[in-house]
Amino acid sequence: MNVKLPDSVFVDLYDATGIAVGNKIDALNITPNDISLYSSAAEPTVSDDHIPLLFGRGKGQNEAGDAGAWAICIGGGAIDIQEVV
Repeated sequence: MNVKLPDSVFVDLYDATGIAVGNKIDALNITPNDISLYSSAAEPTVSDDHIPLLFGRGKGQNEAGDAGAWAICIGGGAIDIQEVV
């Protein structure tokens, strides 16, 4: 499912998709702006460790059991999220 990412705002991907916290997800950047994916229980900061999701360069994945999944996109964008079963 696609999740809209407002300009420079962290989005809780579990909350936005209804996927249970801790379940593994695939994330795919579907817009030209770069997206950063974070695994953290609370809202992260941009300097925290993250996975960069560049447009057209494959998927990012978190780990099963992660306490949270967040994304941010400078300039705004969208991300496709799928639960890994």
